[in-house]
Amino acid sequence: MEHLNLILPCILVVIAFLLKLVVDRSVEASNTIQAIIELPVDIIFLALTFAVAYTLTKTENQADGLFYGFVGIAFAIVIVLIWKKAQTLLLKGSYWWILLLFINLGISVFAVKKSIDLVIKDECQQVECTNEVKPE
Repeated sequence: MEHLNLILPCILVVIAFLLKLVVDRSVEASNTIQAIIELPVDIIFLALTFAVAYTLTKTENQADGLFYGFVGIAFAIVIVLIWKKAQTLLLKGSYWWILLLFINLGISVFAVKKSIDLVIKDECQQVECTNEVKPE
């Protein structure tokens, strides 16, 4: 269970992706590509959720948490703009949407990693995590 902090958020994003893809829709290539292009938006809002959770856990976290929350909102705006531009390029038949998708994925994955690190770091401080090997 050592990587549960990464596995659970990934599972949540995959579930949201699959639900958007299959509920009340036929699974077609165009719908799948559009859902993939929209995936960074889901990821950034997952990151914002972690930043909010970090902010609300302790009063000492509020200043840092609000800062990360505002930075996350700025990232979300950029990601939504890039998502819309990628969608427009896809509909026009240009392949530049692929580059925009990878840029968007890079930004959103970076943001979710940082927000998970915030929560993990805070949790470790509460229980005094160490990397020491304990004798048997």
